[in-house]
Amino acid sequence: MHIFVIGGTGRNGSLAIQEALSRGHTVTALVRNPSTTSLPSHTNLTLVKGTPTSQADVLAGLTTPEPPKVIISALAQVRTSESPFAALHPDTTPDFLTSSMRILLAAISQANLPYKPKLVINSAQGVGSSWRSMSLPGKIIFSHGSMGIGLKDHNKLDQLVRDSGLPFVSPRPCMLAEGDAKEVKVLPEDGKGCAWMPSITRASVGKWLVDAVESSEWDGKAPVITN
Repeated sequence: MHIFVIGGTGRNGSLAIQEALSRGHTVTALVRNPSTTSLPSHTNLTLVKGTPTSQADVLAGLTTPEPPKVIISALAQVRTSESPFAALHPDTTPDFLTSSMRILLAAISQANLPYKPKLVINSAQGVGSSWRSMSLPGKIIFSHGSMGIGLKDHNKLDQLVRDSGLPFVSPRPCMLAEGDAKEVKVLPEDGKGCAWMPSITRASVGKWLVDAVESSEWDGKAPVITN
């Protein structure tokens, strides 16, 4: 299967690309600078230079070397440091996720693809009805500063995806952690059944994104995922 990945140089996106390649899929990744990317060289990986905020660049990615059956978006708002209280990076706007999705949807329409591609969107716990499943500390963090801005953008992104008319899966990972891929628990959209301070490794997220590519089990859903 051919997959187009936006946000493939981020930690979750790069892990998803590596997982997809390991399963024999072909991948096109939109990257800012192909000559400096950390993505591994692979015969099944095509790099297209560009940014998700340029419709022309996204259109090129959608048609090189062939139209994708599935599009993975692992975009995230970038902060100036790993601290949840850090400010947004100057290159990241408060509506980065939604503006990038609008551009992607416009490019899909312009490309006149032979079929409707499936969207697999890396979302976050706290979006939509999953807000109620977050712990009090999590709610405090995601109510202020750059994390609050990011959650608002994720909520708007979620609605855009649902209104797009395209098949989609929007997993909502809990707190991200480092480590190897582990068994993933798939919970309802509202996160019912979440532990007090749930977490999931980035490797688990990357693997699950590709699981969602290959399966129709979660189509039209936004499950909360955790280890």
